[in-house]
Amino acid sequence: MKLIALIASLLVNSHLPPGGWRSARGFYRYAAWLQARLMPLHAWNHACGLALLLVPLLAPVALLQWSLGDALFGLPKLVLGIAALCFAFGGGETLETEVAAFTAAWRRGDEAAAAAALNDLSGGQAGEMAFEDLPEAAAGHLVLRARTRLFAPVFWFVLLGPLGAFGYRLAVLARGFGDCHDNAGPGYCGRAAELLALLDWLPDRLMALALALAGHFGGAWAVWEQTAGEEAPRRLAETGLAALGIPPAGAPRDLTAEAVADVHGLLRRTLYVWLALVAAGVLLAIG
Repeated sequence: MKLIALIASLLVNSHLPPGGWRSARGFYRYAAWLQARLMPLHAWNHACGLALLLVPLLAPVALLQWSLGDALFGLPKLVLGIAALCFAFGGGETLETEVAAFTAAWRRGDEAAAAAALNDLSGGQAGEMAFEDLPEAAAGHLVLRARTRLFAPVFWFVLLGPLGAFGYRLAVLARGFGDCHDNAGPGYCGRAAELLALLDWLPDRLMALALALAGHFGGAWAVWEQTAGEEAPRRLAETGLAALGIPPAGAPRDLTAEAVADVHGLLRRTLYVWLALVAAGVLLAIG
């Protein structure tokens, strides 16, 4: 049933419009409302505030997932899984659309449009840089974007069901609220970042392995080991680039928009590896 939910959610997500019920705006309004009430009680700017933000949203989903069980041959739980995955995949444009926007802008030499597309790929984290450096930054951010909007939600869904995918997305939104609001508080922001880093720890490693299997295994493995002391996002991004045979950081790269398209193709092959592993797990469970 999980494999069916995964395939169905990928198909449904490709046809959903951006925004709507998957947008971050509703969560941000709720977080701002709760923060205003918890701050006077000194119950916001630490782990307690993060828990009070997330638990009321997680509890109904956990209860619904548990109560549905295998009712009606598991169809209600299947629908819940598809909805949770579509929510976890994010409310923006699909990766295909974002990649197409960047590559088209780069090829026609539109620096402003390429920078805007890079900003979308990075989730608003890209700074200003020279036009010729945009493809390298876009390729790295695309790997991280795929981790957050695709591979990590799939991992947590396989592990914990709809609650896992829904909970991961809430952790991403909680971190995003801290990044987007200057008054969120350092205690809250720190705990939200730590929670998301914890949830990304195992998906990062499994994704790096899948990238290596789908690309140049030796190069990806070497870079993964060489960057052990780097921050987790940079380590994963560099491993993804190495899986394409791109030289490690510090070596001349001179990438173009074709590298971004190649990374997208690698990520698609990596997703097939993940789906094959899920299918194998299902068959072993049945057997």
